[in-house]
Amino acid sequence: MDRHGLIQYRVSDPVNFEIDEGGVLYNIRPLDFEHTNGEYLLQIYAEDQGMLRSTRKQAVVAAVIRVEDTPEPPYFDADHYDFSVSEFAGVGSYVGTVVARDADLNFDRYELRQVNPPGMFAIDNTTGIITVNSANFQNIWEFKFSAAAIDKTDLSSTVPLKVSIIASRPMYARLTWLKDENTHKPVFSNCEDYNGIQVRENQTAGEKVVIATATDADHGVNGEVTYSLLNDFDSFAIITDNGNGKVTTTRKLDRDREDKEFFLTVIARDGAPKEALQEACSFKVVVEDVNDNPPIFDQPRYEQNVATDHNINTPVLRVTATDMDALENAEVTYTLGGTTEDLDYFNVSQSTGFITLKKALDENMAGKKTFQLEARATDKGAPPMTGLVEVMIHAVSSGNLPPTVVKQEPSDPSVPEDTSEGTDIVVVCAKSNIPNNENVYFTLLNGNTKDTNEDGTFAIRFLTESERMCPGGSKGVAIYLAMRSLDYESITAYKLILQIVNDQNARQDVQIVVDIVDVNDNAPLLQPFDGAIVENSPKSLITTIKAIDKDITPAYRELEYAFDPTATDDVKRKFELNSNGQLWTTQELDREEVNRYRIPIQVTDGKQGHKRMTIYWIMVLDINDVPPRFDKAKGVYSVQVPESKVPGKNTGINLVVIDPDIVNHNEFQIVNGNYEQKFRIDSTTGEVSINKELDYDDPAHDRNFTLLVRLSDGANKMAETYITINVTNINDIPPVFIPNKYNYTVTENIDCDKTFGKVSAIDPDLPPDVYQNISYYLPIEELKNFTINNSTGEIAIRGCLDREAAATRGIMTLYPHAADEQGTGHEAHPAAVTLTINDVNDNHPYIQSPDHSYAKFMENTPPNATKNLTIMLSDWDTLEHGCPCTLAFDSNTPSDITDKFKVAPVEGIASQYRLWPLKMLDREAQKFYEIPFRTSDREGVSGVRYLTVEVGDENDSPMSDGSSTIKVYNYQGQFPPMVIGTVYVTDLDDYDVGDKTFEIDAITRSGVDTHFDVDYNNGNITMKKGTPEGTYELKVKVTDKFRNETAIGEVKITVVDLTEEAVMHSGSFRVAGYTTHQVFEQQGSATSGTSLYERLKNEIGRIHDISPDNVDIFTLRDVEGGDVDIRYNCHSSPYYTASRLNGIMLARRTELNANLNITLKMVNINDCLYESLSPCETTSCQQSLRPNITSPLVIGSDTTTMVGVDITEEYTCDCGALEPPPSVCYSGFCYNGGDCIEVNNTLTCKCPDDNYGPRCELKSARFERGYAWYEPLKVCENATLFMSFDTKESTGLLLYSGPTVLKPWSNYPRDFLYVFLENWILHAYIDLGTGTIKMDIPIEQKADRSFDYTISWNDRDIKFEVVNCLGNTTTDSSTTCKKSVPLAGLNVPSHLLNVGAPLQVGGVTAMKPFSELAGSYGWTLTPPIVDPFYGCVLELRHNDYLYDLNSTDYDKNTYKPCDAPSPARVIVGKESIVIIVVSLLSLIMLVLLILCLARRNKKSISYPELDGIVKETIGGTDLEGFGEKDMTQYDLKLLRVGPDGYLFNEPQGDFNTYTNPVMTERLLGEADPSTLRQEERRLPDVADDTLQKRAAPLAQMPEGLSIGDFISDNIKKVDKDPSDFDDVRHYCFEGDEMSIASLSSIGSGGSSDSDTPFDYKNDWGHRFEKLNQIYGRESDEDEDSDFEFPNIPKQRKGDSLRQLSKTKSPASSPSQSPAGVAAQRSMDVPPATPAKPKAKTSKESQQPEYRESVNPMATYDTVEGEESWC
Repeated sequence: MDRHGLIQYRVSDPVNFEIDEGGVLYNIRPLDFEHTNGEYLLQIYAEDQGMLRSTRKQAVVAAVIRVEDTPEPPYFDADHYDFSVSEFAGVGSYVGTVVARDADLNFDRYELRQVNPPGMFAIDNTTGIITVNSANFQNIWEFKFSAAAIDKTDLSSTVPLKVSIIASRPMYARLTWLKDENTHKPVFSNCEDYNGIQVRENQTAGEKVVIATATDADHGVNGEVTYSLLNDFDSFAIITDNGNGKVTTTRKLDRDREDKEFFLTVIARDGAPKEALQEACSFKVVVEDVNDNPPIFDQPRYEQNVATDHNINTPVLRVTATDMDALENAEVTYTLGGTTEDLDYFNVSQSTGFITLKKALDENMAGKKTFQLEARATDKGAPPMTGLVEVMIHAVSSGNLPPTVVKQEPSDPSVPEDTSEGTDIVVVCAKSNIPNNENVYFTLLNGNTKDTNEDGTFAIRFLTESERMCPGGSKGVAIYLAMRSLDYESITAYKLILQIVNDQNARQDVQIVVDIVDVNDNAPLLQPFDGAIVENSPKSLITTIKAIDKDITPAYRELEYAFDPTATDDVKRKFELNSNGQLWTTQELDREEVNRYRIPIQVTDGKQGHKRMTIYWIMVLDINDVPPRFDKAKGVYSVQVPESKVPGKNTGINLVVIDPDIVNHNEFQIVNGNYEQKFRIDSTTGEVSINKELDYDDPAHDRNFTLLVRLSDGANKMAETYITINVTNINDIPPVFIPNKYNYTVTENIDCDKTFGKVSAIDPDLPPDVYQNISYYLPIEELKNFTINNSTGEIAIRGCLDREAAATRGIMTLYPHAADEQGTGHEAHPAAVTLTINDVNDNHPYIQSPDHSYAKFMENTPPNATKNLTIMLSDWDTLEHGCPCTLAFDSNTPSDITDKFKVAPVEGIASQYRLWPLKMLDREAQKFYEIPFRTSDREGVSGVRYLTVEVGDENDSPMSDGSSTIKVYNYQGQFPPMVIGTVYVTDLDDYDVGDKTFEIDAITRSGVDTHFDVDYNNGNITMKKGTPEGTYELKVKVTDKFRNETAIGEVKITVVDLTEEAVMHSGSFRVAGYTTHQVFEQQGSATSGTSLYERLKNEIGRIHDISPDNVDIFTLRDVEGGDVDIRYNCHSSPYYTASRLNGIMLARRTELNANLNITLKMVNINDCLYESLSPCETTSCQQSLRPNITSPLVIGSDTTTMVGVDITEEYTCDCGALEPPPSVCYSGFCYNGGDCIEVNNTLTCKCPDDNYGPRCELKSARFERGYAWYEPLKVCENATLFMSFDTKESTGLLLYSGPTVLKPWSNYPRDFLYVFLENWILHAYIDLGTGTIKMDIPIEQKADRSFDYTISWNDRDIKFEVVNCLGNTTTDSSTTCKKSVPLAGLNVPSHLLNVGAPLQVGGVTAMKPFSELAGSYGWTLTPPIVDPFYGCVLELRHNDYLYDLNSTDYDKNTYKPCDAPSPARVIVGKESIVIIVVSLLSLIMLVLLILCLARRNKKSISYPELDGIVKETIGGTDLEGFGEKDMTQYDLKLLRVGPDGYLFNEPQGDFNTYTNPVMTERLLGEADPSTLRQEERRLPDVADDTLQKRAAPLAQMPEGLSIGDFISDNIKKVDKDPSDFDDVRHYCFEGDEMSIASLSSIGSGGSSDSDTPFDYKNDWGHRFEKLNQIYGRESDEDEDSDFEFPNIPKQRKGDSLRQLSKTKSPASSPSQSPAGVAAQRSMDVPPATPAKPKAKTSKESQQPEYRESVNPMATYDTVEGEESWC
């Protein structure tokens, strides 16, 4: 079935019904009986799916669906209800309303069910209002039951209800579980137990310290407790874990340093969202000691003298050690170690460290014996740790006793910790024990720990004699406090070691223990704290204040608390502070009076100056104790809302509530007046919104609502207020045709241009007695035959009607439309107008059979063997005007037909005839016959009908060779294996393929068959996938088995890879009256070059001034109506843009039509440009091209075939991106050379600078009175165009998008947009098809600022705005810089900008003037013409599409980017022009004078070397003495030799060609490298005798030199001088470097390096020594040369090709090397043209330089030796 046979159905009510492809109608949702009166009125539409929307036909039929009613139970408007009522509500108090509806309209009553206790609530069985029925709620705070709705058939439905009882303040505590008030603060019940908690030192971070627990009696979030530390000392952290506060360490603690104890405060805070309550718990954390330090001796080594007469059991010395640990870990015991012999004499006290002598010493030991002992100090830790020290005791004689202490005052020294520096602590006196020597020396040793004076806390001073504190014969020192760093809380005693030495170096160490006495030196510290108390609470404990005192003595830690003197009387009256720190309230606090108290707390430990004060802030927390009320002054309690406001939208009611309470549970309810629950109120915010659709009109009559709103805060008296909502009428009901069906009758061909009827509609939104403001219109497809009056609804016939062309024979159905608000509002459901058309006998009979008026007779069949053809006639008119009908040959039937065919009626059957041939038919003579018959009906109405008779084919014609061409456009080289055409041979038979076989012939070039296959049976040529582009010649052997004939079919296949760019940058047009096959048909008998396809390529190339080879026509497609669409591209480099192709094609359409005798019906095939054709109708539309790589197009004739790309034009009804953004970089994603970067699947571009957009779109361009073409604007329903620019002039054209030619066809879009600047006023003209609109905005007259303007349009209005148009002026920019114009209302408002022409920026190219365009397109305003723009466009954007201003390929005087340099200009004034003209005239006169003088003194052309010896015969010989007599034969071949040794041939076009075709290609630049390699060793022409007999044209000579003049002048000159000879010889000698084409070496005399003039008459040089011997003569004749040759470079003597080839030494310069010369010649100059002169510094620079030619035989070492090529 063809596409016209496919039908698409749709239904007018797609909400309830759908119709499938077969036309079956279904309901898609339950049907409603009650609201439709049991009937659905539908329109069923059927539309064929033709290719073009404009040609589609549509049929409409009415359908009525009747619905039977079924009983349904009532239903509630909510799935549950929640109400609340105060606990003091009395009987009859309102609770709430339930609403139920019954679709059957037989609702009966409401009732309550499952109320417990029964009778607690009651319901009005009619209204659904629920009230309190019992005043005692019996301490039940929540009721759950259900309501039922019952209809008259006892069908029912139920809904659950919940009623909450709201407690007032006296019962507040009972409802805390329900309302969850924050009335309790967290409480630490075990805070005292945490004090003194211990944590071990040296444990890793995370060690648990304590788990603090606080409880909160509140529920929910208010009872959730979180914990924090007031100060973590960078050592502790706390986390909330299951309601507990877990305190852990954050680092290792070291008790031996500073980490002995910490005072922590844990804060517990509840989770109340507004005013959280908190409590604090402070306690001391003691760091528990770990035995991690060994005892350390106070000296690194002990050394002591002992007299040999020292008494046993008396001390010798004392060792002391200190342990930094605490408690038993610091208790030290001493032991001795050493040899047994030494230990026999000494022992040590375990507790004191005194070493005593336990065995008497021998006097002989004195001065000889040293006891070496080791003292050990071991602590009592677990495990114990030990310190060691060496003890050396020297035995001395009794006279060597150490000093002894004779006095220590006091014996048990102590010092208060606050003792000042310099205070003496203890006095020690000692005697030396040396007779007559009282000198004693004291040293106070510094130990290894702080308590052994590590830091020098104590020091000594020697007592003076005046102090007299020591006994006679002794000396002493006083130990005093050197540093005030005593702290009893850190060190309670110091162990000082005083070393006493006499002059015999005998020494004694004395340990002095100084006790530290504690004093009250630490003031108490108060932690800051914020507390809270709930208002209205009775006398309550707020918190117990805990201060910290670091003193250890308990007496110093007795603290007293009191209000600071700065406390106010109000604080002292309302709060009480006990001495133990308990803070109480003394009365109930009212938050509404004071919400926060500042309480200054003072603490002291009794010592003067130890008072400390901290501010405590006590928050008063709110409870709901104040009733709310409405603020009528600030709120909005009366509003108007349109009936169109959708459910869920706010009405605008603003209920302002005054409630000082923060903690409340405000709940809003609508308790009365809410008819059918049309409104709902947010119970928390009081926002009143639409709940159900409003209807001002019938049947709802929703017009005025007065609602009673009640506000309850959950504890106090409820507030009530009335709100008023007035519903306003809007146009929300479509018009209605009354009646909706009409019937009229007309007569065809008679009732023409006649009004035949009228339709009428009313607007239900308006009263019937007012003007209805309705506009009538017909669908577009009906406007072809009918018109309708927009205001009255009168329908008239346009022209005349044809009954036979009606949709149904004799009946047409129209569907008039109506829209209110003058056509811009709602549309009515179309009316149905049935028009019956009376028949007139206006048709002659037609051929009903055979089908399509087509028949076939086989050729070569005798007439008597041919079956007769039956022809049946019929008539489209009615029976009274129709058949019986007659048929006969028309009078104008050619005799060729009447001689070959005969027709006669069928006997006994009316209106039937038979046709048969009279002769044997030959298809090769004529394939088809168009037979004209005249047919007549019963009333004699007659006319001509044609019958097409085809002559059937037989294989009866000979076959011969044939050739054909195939061009394949292979899209991206991706075509699959496919048939691209068939093999063609010359054969007049058309249907004999079955008799033939096809094989690739062996003469086909090798390799072609790897890319192509030929089907053996039908000759189809298949191109394989991956075939590279190029040209292939396929030769196919064709065998006709029936006729036993063979022929060769030559197929030239050209494969072109078509890129994506070539397709996307393609132009398109439509040719009328052609098919794709006809486009390829050759005209007449021609075989090539005359098809429309080829002529189109030539013409397109001519239009674009490019070669036809650069035109690719790659898509042809037949369209409905007998037309063909063509898509093509043009390329030089790169491809031309589509906007350029379509724009130029449209401008030169008339020219192309005339040259090719065709008609272009459309340029730029894009349905989006035509609203009547747009698949998106009145919405956004954009086109995309989709190449089909799996099914290419194969089109052509017998001899020419084109394989193209099948392009599908797809349409998308939006303006966004056609495809999702890519996530992988690809070539072309970034424009203008930007680099693509992929980050997290998002692509960005790295651009050269800030002049570029996100994808490196060039944003700026400078226009200097030129223009640039860009792609047209997209067709968008909500469009915005933005441009930023700065201007150098007050006037200039900024942008034009619209038609550039007069209307080329009827529906070409008239839309345009034109923006220009004129005298600093920005003008915008725009026409969207609804009339031309003009808007003006003045702008600031400044050339040094930029301007941004925006034009936006939609279906409502057009807006024009210039940002800050007047700069910093006081003018109201809201009116001056912004303009808005509403669109004119039409039947089908057009609001799309449909423009197919290029977007022209900065100016416009040559086009029709606006005055003509306005008249052609019906613009209501004619735009003015202004000068092109001079300035910069800084950005151009259409919606979200940023234009790349570098994307134009058709521009003039446009420079990109804006700061691009301008080409150099010369500005010439009037005076300069005069000077230039005078100078030119003077120069011309001077040139003429020089020419005249040169002509007058012209000398004949000759070579100075040949002066006097030029002969009439020019010959080439190796014989000496040749040509000594006059010769008449001239061998000029030597003068035709090219620089490579080959002869020039006849001129071909603009070039002289070589005899060697390869050299010709080289000359033309077309040489194939492979061919050049094959011809490398070809002999030069002068060495090829076969070329010497060809006619010789003049060779191309350097400019300024004529061989003809040279020969003629010298012949004349020589003829006058009989003493000279008349032949010129050409000699070769071994090593000669000159070529035959150059005579320059004739002048090579003497040294080549010398600049000495050459004596051409006497000095012939070494090259012409033989000539000198034959012809040389002494001559003193001094004759100047008639022609001054340019300076010719010379060569060194003796240089030769043979020498170079043997030595292979590098040439000193390219000109001295044959290869160098050849390369220089081939690279720098073309053949037979002089080289460019080089710069020189001497006289020689004044003459042009010629290059020496090269011996062409230099590389031919195997041709007749290496010595000669003569």
